Amino acid sequence: MRKLYIDIPELLKSNVDLHTIECEYMYHHKNNGAFTLFEVAEFSVYCRQCKESFCIDACPKDALEHQENGMIKRYNMRCVGCKSCVLACPFGTIFPEVMNYVTSKCDFCLNQINDNPDYIPACVKTAPPDTFIMKEVEEDPKQNIFFVGDYLAIKAPSWLNKEGRL
Repeated sequence: MRKLYIDIPELLKSNVDLHTIECEYMYHHKNNGAFTLFEVAEFSVYCRQCKESFCIDACPKDALEHQENGMIKRYNMRCVGCKSCVLACPFGTIFPEVMNYVTSKCDFCLNQINDNPDYIPACVKTAPPDTFIMKEVEEDPKQNIFFVGDYLAIKAPSWLNKEGRL
């Protein structure tokens, strides 16, 4: 199955304003969707996924929680933007600039892709080359490629590689 693949190092090199990457999802009228995807991507690869998580304990609205696979998930619509989690994280991996309150979840253009397997989403068309791509991809932590859910693949350096854990 094709996934939306985002190459974060390439995206950062491009110095693009994320608000210029278009999105056709109707609920992304304020942030065009790319900012939300960037936040999900950064959080999933930079967060240390602590077993005893101070960020979860600090959140007054239960916007962060451990999932069965050990990953910490952030529920954007529960977040009130207080940044308690940012202050509580001992590793400094929750960045205040990506803890936005006005957000919605990307639908990965699944309806359009189901109707037309060759469909190319607006974010892929308007992002800098080689940053947002729809493609078949395998998860490969040694190459810094990680899956976030069923439809998103992220290429980004992981703290796990720096610790020599992979």
